[in-house]
Amino acid sequence: MNTVMDLRTFQGLENSRAARFGQRLVALALLVKSANGVIATILMILVGVMSVSAQTPSGSFFNGNSSQLGNSLRSVTFFLAAAMIIAGIIFIAVGIITSGLRESLSTWKFITGAACFAFGGVCAAIYAFSQGDSVPLDNAF
Repeated sequence: MNTVMDLRTFQGLENSRAARFGQRLVALALLVKSANGVIATILMILVGVMSVSAQTPSGSFFNGNSSQLGNSLRSVTFFLAAAMIIAGIIFIAVGIITSGLRESLSTWKFITGAACFAFGGVCAAIYAFSQGDSVPLDNAF
């Protein structure tokens, strides 16, 4: 019966260096595949230990500065908004450039660009709210 662990040798390949190397690679791959559960368990334990070791005995996080987390979240939303707007520009430009090609899916590039603009607008609104500013909605056309 053929199993996953069955490493058959064919007649005439006993003296082949490439065949022996290939058999070693297959054996190594099977060893790594069989160790998946053990590796996952070790990684889960390490992640649990890291989260526990992140706590300080004095109970103070961020060296006593609690506004550091808010500032970092504000800067993340600002850079995410900028990145999404830039990505929208890039997707729209690539869609325009490749729109003449027959096999191009330029429609999906336009849709992705519009989605990037929309998500960038949401991130920009969140950033404006976090700064304490109101988002100007001008309805006078």
